[in-house]
Amino acid sequence: MSKVLVTGASGFLGSHISEAAHEAGYEVHALIRETSSRQWLDHDWLTVHVCELDDRKTLARILKGADAVIHNAGALPGSSEGELRRANVESTRILAEEAIKAGVRGFVYVSSRSAGGVNTGGFLKTEDEPDSSTVSYGKSKKQAEKILYSLRKKIHAVSLRYSLIYGPRDRHLLRLFKIVNGLIVPIPGFKPIYTPMVYVKDAARAAVAALQAPVDSGSFYYISDGVEYTLDLIYDFITQALGKSGVRVRVPLWVASVAAWWMNGVMRKETGLSPDSVRDLRSRYRLVSPKRAIRELGWRPEVTPQEGFAETVRWYRDQGWL
Repeated sequence: MSKVLVTGASGFLGSHISEAAHEAGYEVHALIRETSSRQWLDHDWLTVHVCELDDRKTLARILKGADAVIHNAGALPGSSEGELRRANVESTRILAEEAIKAGVRGFVYVSSRSAGGVNTGGFLKTEDEPDSSTVSYGKSKKQAEKILYSLRKKIHAVSLRYSLIYGPRDRHLLRLFKIVNGLIVPIPGFKPIYTPMVYVKDAARAAVAALQAPVDSGSFYYISDGVEYTLDLIYDFITQALGKSGVRVRVPLWVASVAAWWMNGVMRKETGLSPDSVRDLRSRYRLVSPKRAIRELGWRPEVTPQEGFAETVRWYRDQGWL
């Protein structure tokens, strides 16, 4: 049985990746921080390690005997420039270097669609198009990808540029579900804004598939379910899952910009509405094509939006979150 280490395993995507790896037959080890919750890690098949990603000595011990790493840990959109560099760039470098020293063969990096930036060519962005990221989060993910590419001859590295992920255990998009659950439902912008998404269990299976796929080291892939979502369509799916609908009201993007500046710059609160995310919304076309991932990774999305949003709402309600 191959041993795989999943970093950031206590979180939303990381906990699902751990479960997907176990279901695929791997011996799964989870890497978390001292302050991380173990809420989703209560499994007798899971070995949990506590370590900071800049602790080379402890990392070397944990990585000993590992066959592969799925590096999911990192700072989220809205984090400071310093935190993005420390958590997304330097930590990736340290982990990859220690993995190479330990003889680890495979390294899957959880990157982001924003590493590629907005669409400058066709309606669906592909891996063949040039990158054009303008937001700090996306730039940090791109820098981490470059580090792995430079090490591609020393370790088999694959980066997955994930679309917006939704599903059970997610607190980031919970705010959106609560908004749609209200009487008044604001929608930013007056024109359709296209965004790609993927259900969390499909996203987790993609990470495991990347461990096994016979692809070139240094490759990257866009991961989405292939649906051409607009904000209105996302609201439709959530409304259908909730079984109720509020009154939708269009809100100018400048209002969202002011709100983001106030919450992040003045109130110093980390929210899903960051200046970066609002800047990203000004680009209407952010859809990506999952065709290469489907063709080369041997993976495909299995959960329809109707199923995914319905399951997410059920889970939120069962947990008392919604």
